[in-house]
This record gives sequence, structure tokens and C-alpha cells, in this order.
Amino acid sequence: MIKLFRHIRQSLIMENKTSKYLKYAIGEIVLVVFGILIALQINNWNEDRKLKNEELKILLELNNALVGGVQGELAFQKSQINGNKISQASCEYLIKYFDADLPYNDSLKFHFANAHTRYIALVRDQAYQNAKNYGFGFIKKDTLKEELIRAYETNTKWLLELNNRNNLYENQIVIPLLTELFESVFTVDIEEEKWMIPNNYEALKSNALYRNILKTTLLKRKEYLEYQEIRYQRLLKVHKLLNKEIESRNN
Repeated sequence: MIKLFRHIRQSLIMENKTSKYLKYAIGEIVLVVFGILIALQINNWNEDRKLKNEELKILLELNNALVGGVQGELAFQKSQINGNKISQASCEYLIKYFDADLPYNDSLKFHFANAHTRYIALVRDQAYQNAKNYGFGFIKKDTLKEELIRAYETNTKWLLELNNRNNLYENQIVIPLLTELFESVFTVDIEEEKWMIPNNYEALKSNALYRNILKTTLLKRKEYLEYQEIRYQRLLKVHKLLNKEIESRNN
């Protein structure tokens, strides 16, 4: 092609056809510029496609982190919520049982263990941090950006603050007393059967400090559960919004 253009130019020059040569030269320049513009457009299109693929990958990672089977964040947080509901129910059961002045039975050892087991709602946020580092500007819906930040940062911050308060309370007050009042604490795994056996049930039943701990623990479980539920519902909303965002990009 280049040889052909060179041959045409030489022929026109040799024939002294200046006007035709100028027209040809202008046409050749236009053709070159047009070719450069097309090349730039193709390059821009390729870069844009790469960016869109990367952004879609980030959205898919966020969504998969939420619903990736039993290891997904939604399933994990739901299990933590259910665990704390069991803990709350055991606290309520023991308080009523003591108030009714009922004798010891073997099932109580499970309620003691459940009452004093707390399920910490730590969030696995690697996919979120990756998206944050990339920048949320590529997300079309402002609602999705807002819900992501609230769920993974604002709501998590509240839960971490509550968790720190609960740790302080349990380490300084609850655990030292439980060590004195219970002879056995068996926990194979937090998801498996666990129990606590009191040294002296009759004394425990009338122990005002232990009753106060049960009531305080109950209030703390309710407070923690309230914030867990708020974040769980927000994560559900994030999942729905992510599905819409992904669907719109695929279409």
C-alpha cells in the first residue's frame, strides 16, 4: 500500500501535474488522519471494555461474598444472629426458672452455657475493601453506594463498639464470677453442644449478683441483636441492589 502511494506521487511529480498532486496529497493526509482516528477509537473502545469488565468483576465479587453458599456473609451473619437469639432465650428461661424457685434439672447446664455464649458479628469485608480501593465512582446507583458504606462501615462500627463494651463487661465482671460459681465448663465447638455445671445450684439460685448478671446479659443480647438485625437487613438490600446493577450491565 505504501509503495503504491509512493508510485502515484512520483508519477504525478514527473508528469508535472501540480494541482492533481496537491489534491492527492491532501487526500492522503485525510486518509492517514482518518486511519489514526479509527485506531484511537478502537483503542479507546478496548480500554473502555477492559474497565467495564473489571467493574463487573468487582460487583460480582461483592455479590458472591454475600451469597457464596454457607460461607457467604448473609448465611454467616444469620447464624450469628440465631446464636445470640438462643443465648437471649436461655437468659430469659433461667430468670423465669429462678423466679419460680424450681429445682435443678440436667437441662439447665445447657441453658447456663447458652446464656453466656456470645456470637460476635464480625464482617468479612475483603471484597468490600477491594471495591473501596478501586473507588465507588463506577457504581451507577447512589443508593447502592450508600447502602454499602452503611452496612460495611457505619453499622459495623456500631457493632464493634458494642462488642468492645461487652468484652470489658464480661472480662472484668462476668468471667471471674462464673469461674467461682461453676465447676465445669465444656465447649467442644461453638456450634456443638456445650454445658456449664454449677458448684451449688441452690446457692446460685439465690445469688443476687448472678441474677443481676443474667438480667444485664439479657439486655446486652437484645441490644446487640437489634444492631445485628439492622445490618443484616442492610446487607440483604445491598444484595438486591447488586443484582440489579449486575443485570443492567449484562444487558
